[in-house]
Amino acid sequence: MSISAIALFIIILLVLVTVHEFGHFIVAKLTGMRVDEFAFGFPPRVFAKKYGETVYAINALPLGGYVSIFGENGSEEDKKEHGALHHPRAFGNRPWWAQLLVLVAGVAMNMVLALFIFIVISYGEVTMSKDDDVYGSRIKESSLMITEVSKNSPARMAGIVPGSIVLSVTSAGDTAKLTTATSLVAFIGSHQNSAFAIKYRTPDGQEKNTVIASVYGIIPDKKALGIALEEVGQVKITLLESIPLGYHRTISTTIMTFEGLTSVLTQAIKGESVLESLSGPVGIAKIVGETSDYGYDAVLTLVAVLSINLAIFNILPLPALDGGRMVVVIIEAVTKKKVPFKYYSWVNVIGFGLLMLLLIIVTINDIKA
Repeated sequence: MSISAIALFIIILLVLVTVHEFGHFIVAKLTGMRVDEFAFGFPPRVFAKKYGETVYAINALPLGGYVSIFGENGSEEDKKEHGALHHPRAFGNRPWWAQLLVLVAGVAMNMVLALFIFIVISYGEVTMSKDDDVYGSRIKESSLMITEVSKNSPARMAGIVPGSIVLSVTSAGDTAKLTTATSLVAFIGSHQNSAFAIKYRTPDGQEKNTVIASVYGIIPDKKALGIALEEVGQVKITLLESIPLGYHRTISTTIMTFEGLTSVLTQAIKGESVLESLSGPVGIAKIVGETSDYGYDAVLTLVAVLSINLAIFNILPLPALDGGRMVVVIIEAVTKKKVPFKYYSWVNVIGFGLLMLLLIIVTINDIKA
């Protein structure tokens, strides 16, 4: 993994965490809570500066961040009062709706960031599918784009990346007519026993040539190169059009993320291994490094996708996550009683420990991959 990929990963992580924690921070301030610290990363501390009542800090381990709100997690003052802070600006003494707003604000900010990014990359000259119901008819000149490259396929091993434009395909002296994706797939199917000379343009504009042969095992009963194709073209999107387009991209990505999470949970419940479906910091850093080769839009798309993933993960009703804390607030609002700190604290510690264990296991798996 290159130094540039690691640096880009840290920058992306900084943006995602800062946006998330800023949501907690600003809503806590607006609802009258005392914010003691706003930190990026985990200790040991590298830099800290106090402005007003809040300490702003940068810590050495750039794997997250936090906002420390007075009375949120049980300080010494909490313990002296047997878990019931009397300070009017303590988290636990603000109205239940204010507590929920603070907790959901981080998730909301990550969704806003994703929406903003999708709107930005949807403005101007945008690559669209010719099959798109709204914009496809506005494409004047289409090309064949490689939208997916299967793992361990001949195309992947040859270095072909998604987003590449096919310029020519030749096999056994015949040259394919690049008219439609269907016609090229048919050409590949009719030359299964011959090698293919492929000329293509990468997402960053480089023209490359490669020679590969189709193999069995990618799709049932026939040989394949391991690529998915789509007819695409450039469409000029106005600013007004980019807003609903960005919104729909945000919604569709969120739905796909939920579906992916549901699939992982279903596999886990069945006792199946889900490690291959999960990525820790090392795995994400690798993805960032690979994506940086695909161009500016690809990196921004990845940031938006990661932001949505962070939002969905944090809203899960699990201890040590925002969603878990929301459950406690709702229980307290319904029962009109405070959940004893000693019980909540132990559940939180155990939950955090399990999350860290999962992170370690996933990271080890990422390193081995």
